[in-house]
Amino acid sequence: MGSVGKQPDWRTEPREDQSPRILGNPDKNFWIWSKENGYDLTHPPKPDSEPIEPRLRLQCSLTPVIIDPAKTALLIIDLQNYDLHKALGNNNQNFYHAEKTILESAIPAARKAGIQIIYLTTGYSDDDLLEMDPAVFRTFDFNPDEEDPNWENLRPGEGFSDKGEYRNKKGIGEEIGEVELNKHTKVNAGRVLIRGSWNSQLHDPLAKSYEASQATQKPDVHFYKNRSSGMCTRMTDLTEYLEEHKLKTLLFTGINIDQCVMGTLQDAYLKGYDTIMLKDGCATDSPAYANKSVEFNCLRCWGFLSTCKNFSEAVSEL
Repeated sequence: MGSVGKQPDWRTEPREDQSPRILGNPDKNFWIWSKENGYDLTHPPKPDSEPIEPRLRLQCSLTPVIIDPAKTALLIIDLQNYDLHKALGNNNQNFYHAEKTILESAIPAARKAGIQIIYLTTGYSDDDLLEMDPAVFRTFDFNPDEEDPNWENLRPGEGFSDKGEYRNKKGIGEEIGEVELNKHTKVNAGRVLIRGSWNSQLHDPLAKSYEASQATQKPDVHFYKNRSSGMCTRMTDLTEYLEEHKLKTLLFTGINIDQCVMGTLQDAYLKGYDTIMLKDGCATDSPAYANKSVEFNCLRCWGFLSTCKNFSEAVSEL
């Protein structure tokens, strides 16, 4: 998988035979690899079937991949008011950059190629709160005491005090109250991350894109999740939709790259989907090392690593 330090030759030296190879079960789920063309993820009926057309050649960090737009979906994860709207005090420029890149590159490319766009956001029901594991409450309801204002640039675990954690002013399910959108408009922000509340809704620019799509031949779809992963065992709506529509290749964008994006991508990978992270359409408020770890593992272990820019360029060549 790629690691630091000297590895045995039998793990790292290239073999003499570099001819094309079928990866997986040719009767179920397989890729076709060749040294010249990289990985063919188009999933034809059989390895010797006629090539799937149209096909999209997407350059990834180590290798190109070939995908079938009809079997592909663009996932946009957790870009909602809770984390992005400035009326709630948010001002993470990395989040806004990822959103802008998705809006300007990934979404137009997906629409042009006929690729399904899927929004996946966090939203809890009152029943969810009754069944919620304590670890989920801790994630949203508590924060660590920080000893060093530059903790995000330090090594993992460093920069925190020994004072433990403190409970946030507002936790999951609690009322935020009224917030001011501008000088003339106020809105009830609703209960923290409760489905249907204003704070749980898609951030305005993406909400407008979603609404505009509803009049098209392939409208965007939206699913809520109540865990960090939208494809874990407890969350079946998205997986059932993908299976029903025969969508096999998933392009991942959203926030946080090391939490909900990574969690969903890993579960998709374990379920046998093709997973491709578009890194410039992702962001996090975690330290830089968290982002780097996810990108490295997508590069080699969990699928492929590319960009919205590469995706847009690939579609322009269809």
